[in-house]
Amino acid sequence: MNFTRCSFLGLFSLLAGPVAAQVFTIPPGAYRTAAAYHRKQPQPAGINAFYPDKRGQLVVVVPRGPKTVKLRVAPDSVWGYVSGKGRTSRLFRNEEYRLEHADTLCVYTQSSTTVNGALGGANGDNTRYFFSRGLTGLVFPLTTRYLREAYEASNPNFVAAASKLRIDQSLVDFDRKTGLFRVTTLYRDAADK
Repeated sequence: MNFTRCSFLGLFSLLAGPVAAQVFTIPPGAYRTAAAYHRKQPQPAGINAFYPDKRGQLVVVVPRGPKTVKLRVAPDSVWGYVSGKGRTSRLFRNEEYRLEHADTLCVYTQSSTTVNGALGGANGDNTRYFFSRGLTGLVFPLTTRYLREAYEASNPNFVAAASKLRIDQSLVDFDRKTGLFRVTTLYRDAADK
């Protein structure tokens, strides 16, 4: 009886393995609006998406039987996309922003590689941080100045807390325990007051 049970569980795990690998929390594909992203309804849906291709288009890889087809979508016709690795990117004013935290205060990043060879320096990654009010708001650099302009009237407690950061603290400090950036923690704490 034990052998049969173990054999059945082993067979089930072999069959479920490939299926489990295809489970996505937010399905890959292009999202026409932030509301479609919130509802997890990509259009078109696929197994991967990336931007830009050599023509500056958003590409969604869609399975068609045993093969795949690459569908190209104009970037100005979508809110954003989710890659096959589950990374969400928002396309805003011809720029790509990776969504790091989605809430009423959204946090985004943009990465670029710097080449400092002419000055004798080393190559390195430069990550810049941005924010928006919700998934549809304008995207601004994540600085206390822009936070003040965006939230001074609606959330003065948050603006005051962000302005009181010590010199050794940053808005983008990440707390691995909570999974939040300092700015999102300050925002949530101000909402609780």
